[in-house]
Amino acid sequence: MNKLTSDHIFKFISFPLLLVIAFMMIFPVYILVKVSISEPSEVNTDHPTFLVHDFTLEHWKNIILTDKKTESGQIVYKINIDELTVESEKEEQIIITPDEQYTINGVTRKLTFLDGEMYKLNRSELQKVRDVSTTKKIFFGEETVQKLYLPIWKSFSVATLTTIIAIIIAAPASYVISRMPKSIGYMIILGLLFTRMFPDVGIALPIATRFVSWQLTDSTFGLILAHLIPNLPFLAWILVGTFQVIPRDVEKSAMIDGAGRITTLRKIIFPIAAPGIAVGAMFVWLNSWNEFLYARYLTTVEGTLPIKTFEIITTGSYFTAAAYSTILTIPIIIITFYLQRYLKSGMLSGAVK
Repeated sequence: MNKLTSDHIFKFISFPLLLVIAFMMIFPVYILVKVSISEPSEVNTDHPTFLVHDFTLEHWKNIILTDKKTESGQIVYKINIDELTVESEKEEQIIITPDEQYTINGVTRKLTFLDGEMYKLNRSELQKVRDVSTTKKIFFGEETVQKLYLPIWKSFSVATLTTIIAIIIAAPASYVISRMPKSIGYMIILGLLFTRMFPDVGIALPIATRFVSWQLTDSTFGLILAHLIPNLPFLAWILVGTFQVIPRDVEKSAMIDGAGRITTLRKIIFPIAAPGIAVGAMFVWLNSWNEFLYARYLTTVEGTLPIKTFEIITTGSYFTAAAYSTILTIPIIIITFYLQRYLKSGMLSGAVK
């Protein structure tokens, strides 16, 4: 069998295989999106359809929007009704303005009228007010901020800061290791990988206990330190291989041209190693974004998005859980798509003068 025939066979087999792998990766994400935008009647059947037929955004509105509330926590309504006759229990006239309160079934509500006028209502007609009232929905209500936006922000900030700090620490260290004699560098790499032999669940509890004694619970800094524990060795292992393939002649040429060690690293070595650094940064960011165990131990009040998604899965409906899971997936797709520009082969070719 000649080389040309083997290449054709490889292409013939690899293409369907890639399609199967792509389908296996995309299918779970599609199911999440489908459940989050489908009516319950379409999903809660013995034979649910593959495509979306009854489209709805109610599940997303329930988690993204919230009722507008006043500073005292009372829901603000917009009322558009005709003037009504009023009498109180004592047969006294009641005048309700937009700044006053009324009570239905023991629940106090605050009124905001469309036209700003006053309405005269009696108690028997308060029910009519409730029937024609429309609750205003807003994006940044207190409930939505606490349940969605704050967890998203904490997950994003922790993942981003973890990635930046990990690169700042691991990149110079990996470069030094890559320039060591092979026997010494190999032992250091084995030591880095040795730290990953222990499962996180076995070391997370003692680490969390120590962090509690340091008062690092419910803090962004404590969570970043915890995320650096598994990600630093992993990133260093990736970057050592990246720096090893950069020819040393590149450094020598730069130094001949008058560049110092730091200048060579900053302007020559690190830009050449950008694809490997981008790969490592992407994996660190994704690991931190999806991390659950340390966040579970170290957060009691302000949880990350994986923690909030877990709470929704265990206590809420799976329609809301699907919407939360989709939100958890969206940044992963964006980050991967953005960093793929650096994942190009041949970046080191022609690097030697």
